[in-house]
Amino acid sequence: MSGYDIKQLIQGSIGHFWNESYGQIYPSLRRLEADGLIEEVSGGGGGGRGRREYRLNHAGLRVLRSWLEEPAQNDVVRHETSLKLFFGAQMGPEAAAAHVRRYRDVQQRLLQRYRSAAERLEREQAASPHLPYWKAVLDGGMRYAAMVIEWCDATLEELDRLEETAL
Repeated sequence: MSGYDIKQLIQGSIGHFWNESYGQIYPSLRRLEADGLIEEVSGGGGGGRGRREYRLNHAGLRVLRSWLEEPAQNDVVRHETSLKLFFGAQMGPEAAAAHVRRYRDVQQRLLQRYRSAAERLEREQAASPHLPYWKAVLDGGMRYAAMVIEWCDATLEELDRLEETAL
């Protein structure tokens, strides 16, 4: 795959929980090639603009499998809606509620996207050995989005009460 192909694959599969920019992908490809973990595919240079396609070699596959078996690092969470809500007294309940409503709408759209993806996977990848793992990730996304929607609804009720008492 080329760097462009990798970016497209990420956006179409794991983009709801992992994202990489071209500025991350291309330097990583150069580093992986220098470390002897990927190799350029002969004849992959078609398509203009110096397109280079790579494949994982045996050494790269060993490193990948080793990394996959390592314990995951704790994720660093940065959640702008929560940060703004934390400082809600500085903007008032109406403005805070607008942030929460927008966040709820995003989560509702994500939930629909995850459900559609799960249905599509069931149809198109029924025989794939990857399906149980992909479904587990989608299930986690659906459960998280549903939980956030529930939190948004409860938070909006509380903000409505704050606004009523302020009147």
